[in-house]
Amino acid sequence: MVDSLTSRVLLAIVVGAVAAPTVAVAAAGKPHVVMVLVDDWGWNNAGFHRPNDPEVVTPNIDKLVKEGIELDRHYTYHYCSPSRATLQSGRLSVHVSYGFDDPLLVSDKDHMSGFSGIPRNMTGIAAKMRSAGYRTHMTGKWDAGMATWDHTPMGRGYETFFGYFHHAEDYWTQRLSDSDLKPDICGNLVDLWNTTGPARGRNGTAYVEEMFTENTLGILDRHDPAEPLFLFHSFHLIHTPLQVPKAWEDKFSFLENPYRRKYAAMASYMDGVMGQIVAKLQAKGMWENTLIVVSSDNGGPTYNLPVIGPGAASNLPLKGGKMSDWEGGVRVNAFVSGGAIPESKRGSKLEDYVHMSDWYATFCAVAGVNVVDERAAKAGLPPVDGIDHSELLLGKAAFGTGKRQEIHHSARALTMGNYKLITGGMTPLEYKLDETMTHGNGTIPFSDYLNGYEVPEDLYRNAVNCESGCLYDVKADPYETNDIAHLQPLVLEKMMARLSELNKGLFLPDRGIPDSRGCTPWTGFYGPFIDVPAEAPVVEIVI
Repeated sequence: MVDSLTSRVLLAIVVGAVAAPTVAVAAAGKPHVVMVLVDDWGWNNAGFHRPNDPEVVTPNIDKLVKEGIELDRHYTYHYCSPSRATLQSGRLSVHVSYGFDDPLLVSDKDHMSGFSGIPRNMTGIAAKMRSAGYRTHMTGKWDAGMATWDHTPMGRGYETFFGYFHHAEDYWTQRLSDSDLKPDICGNLVDLWNTTGPARGRNGTAYVEEMFTENTLGILDRHDPAEPLFLFHSFHLIHTPLQVPKAWEDKFSFLENPYRRKYAAMASYMDGVMGQIVAKLQAKGMWENTLIVVSSDNGGPTYNLPVIGPGAASNLPLKGGKMSDWEGGVRVNAFVSGGAIPESKRGSKLEDYVHMSDWYATFCAVAGVNVVDERAAKAGLPPVDGIDHSELLLGKAAFGTGKRQEIHHSARALTMGNYKLITGGMTPLEYKLDETMTHGNGTIPFSDYLNGYEVPEDLYRNAVNCESGCLYDVKADPYETNDIAHLQPLVLEKMMARLSELNKGLFLPDRGIPDSRGCTPWTGFYGPFIDVPAEAPVVEIVI
């Protein structure tokens, strides 16, 4: 395992005993799929939710929404890592990974699931797409595991990856401890990877989003439109640290609060990149056969936490934000667009429930590949939870006929039909205050409607206790203003019982402790440190 590991990655596609179809056959009738994930994007920081406001400048996104389908009830986990594991694996976060997300974690008891991120024997969505003849590429933030080669994007089926592994990094230096995170056991390492090794010579040379944009546009430039493409562009924006080129910040000089100003500029920068990606797809003649999916990974951060500082987002009129299961933490900005959207459905709003896990099943259906994860089944791991919405979005199924009626948000929250139950929060585990509390406790923070740029530092701001169950009709009361638990005791009892039953299936392997072996293999850079091949790897995609 040395830096000379920079030769091409050879991908052997294995689907049982049947070889993958040729590219010509695989390409027939299949749209290009572009998945774009925005980090920490506040509900009220999108132009299609807040039009005609000089603070929110997202014209490219607003146009895409008008030409596509706004996903008004799109849900995720309430913070980064679990949502990303969900997207790549098709599992609800409670069935793949939550809480234990330091990429250096290693267990000496479980060599398959005893790491942060997605278990080694779960098949990633890129592997599914590659087996169907798609070319697969990724740019940006991964945050779904790093310890072994299997945990990396390459191990999950991406042919190329230019990006970083952790939750956040400094936008200018790409060093971890210069960001909003405390230095880990490795100290001040660089987190920037280019498929087979560290991106040496690239770190510290530019704003990281400039490098990411260049990489994605390069992928599109080199791609043969005759082959179906699966492209995942994962922004670091709009996550802290709040850093943006001065020229962009200057456009929002009328905003006096520096956190608010920087966040607005970062959102505008992100929108500009979206415009460049769409323009490149159009120039390549690919747009009319493209499905583009855009989502935030969680609700906007309205907290002000030690070390991290103000999250600076606004989720108004939704309640709460990132790190809570209030709607502001889990109901996110999302839409689909592109030429693949039927004309009859363009410019519409879908009220049916969609969950981040559903894109796995939906993309499998679009690609024409079986959604079942045989490899995981043989290993005794949880099956795919995702629901296929391809007919709802791309076919003739009418809005209102969606198949998802239940969302197991976390060990403390559940939506069933019109009703949502919250029994507390996961903060003891997810703040790493008490990692034995894998089911959280009754306290749920950020139970308010405040903006993230105007709040004092506080871990548990405006916390309430929902131990006995807080119940809301989120269709009639989307802003969670009226707890109706006392008015609907039978609904409360039913949902409490259902949540208790679902929680019996929480996936909680021993993920171990941070391993110092992850500090040294790549001489100053982060990267995989267990079972990394010394030669150009052969990545077998077994589904």
